[in-house]
Amino acid sequence: MSSLPKGFFDTAPDASSASLSGREHVIQGFFDKPEEPPTKRPKVYQEPEEEMMEEEERGAEEEEEEEEEMDQAEAMDKMLDEAEPVEVWDQAQLKRAVVSLIRKTATNQEMRIKHPDEPARFLDSEVELFEEINKMQALATSPELYTEFVKLNGVAKMTELLDHENKDIALAVVDLANELTDPEALIEAASEEGSRALVDALVENSFLELLIKNLQRLDESEDDQKQGVYSTLGIVENLSEVQPGALDAMCEKSDLIPWLLKRLTVKGIDGNKLYASEILSIVCQSSDGNKKRVAGGEGIDKLLALVAPWKKKDPKDSEEAELISNLFNTICSTLMITENQVALVEGEGIELMVIMLQARKFAARCALRVLDFAMMRQTSACERFVKAMGLKTLFPAFMRPSSVWQTKSPEGKVGVREDEEHVVSIIATLLLRLSGDAHARTVGKFVENNFEKLDRLVELHEKYHKQVSAAVAREEDEEEEE
Repeated sequence: MSSLPKGFFDTAPDASSASLSGREHVIQGFFDKPEEPPTKRPKVYQEPEEEMMEEEERGAEEEEEEEEEMDQAEAMDKMLDEAEPVEVWDQAQLKRAVVSLIRKTATNQEMRIKHPDEPARFLDSEVELFEEINKMQALATSPELYTEFVKLNGVAKMTELLDHENKDIALAVVDLANELTDPEALIEAASEEGSRALVDALVENSFLELLIKNLQRLDESEDDQKQGVYSTLGIVENLSEVQPGALDAMCEKSDLIPWLLKRLTVKGIDGNKLYASEILSIVCQSSDGNKKRVAGGEGIDKLLALVAPWKKKDPKDSEEAELISNLFNTICSTLMITENQVALVEGEGIELMVIMLQARKFAARCALRVLDFAMMRQTSACERFVKAMGLKTLFPAFMRPSSVWQTKSPEGKVGVREDEEHVVSIIATLLLRLSGDAHARTVGKFVENNFEKLDRLVELHEKYHKQVSAAVAREEDEEEEE
């Protein structure tokens, strides 16, 4: 069947900029940077005239601060007065809205059947249906009505409309679902029962599977459809906070994971690609089943191919750095499963991580974490690490953890302690798992340069022993206070 003329809904507001949920933030960041308190001056003897002048200066500064605060308060009051009132539904309004939505859906279907080749004949009914779906976003202000919404077959109707021939209608449903599953609204309303009923209905009505299927027909070169992809990923993130168990069912019954992996292979970085990397990491952490699904079907090889371009170069900006971190987080999560560790070894992932360590770029720190996860309880990975000349790079990091990522950026200093812990963990695993020549090579490192590495080991033992003792003492004090 035909859809509306292209561009008809181009001016329609999307959920990110003009939501009808009534939960818009009127002012964001207005007071993000409070005034710093005046610096205290040392008490020294001063001449009376100097004291009076300083008092006058302080008084003038205080007056300026008070005036500025008053101006900010007035601006806040003005913007609040100009803001549109929030519409809060009751049960009667909800019933009327659902009945209206069902009626307009039926009218639109009837007009489409009667005039399948004449879009102008069913244009008005399509516009009315689109507007009715957007009005339903007001339900997000009353999460306590979610249970009643489910009883009225509201979720079933959403599922039906998600498969509508007109993509704009489907995208309106996506925006609606994104609003209804917003975890902040649910937490504020303390409506756990309603949120559970809503998510259960989404699963039972196969809404989530159809949601992912809808991604296949969206063209991100169109702004509204690009926003639709972002909103779809937002629903997945919402579910991970509201009811994480739903993600396992979604990934089992849909192609979400294959779609995410495919989306990450697109060249360049945009908001949706970055969001896709974050969602893949979240999904992978949600269950062992998803860890297997992500790594299955050559998933480990695909993930290694995605991080390989940064083996010898630093990211260009913060977005690229976040993308790299998300991908490595996903790899680390998958390595909690033994068969995925084996797949990493077979896919020459150990060698790739050693190359990254040797390059001492941004990815080196991430590679260190991967090696720690990969070699845990996995002898073959330990043996491969030694053969790949990993000891030559690992022990300099043992002596000076700050050398893992050689950079002048302040960010390089953050995480040095974690690097140190990963290095120690890897060495402990090597000594525990290896045997024969590989074990001897590892032990031999502690003999080099007049036993300097052994001295370093004793130093670290004393350091962490003190920290553990202090932590135990704090716990004992807290228990006595209780």
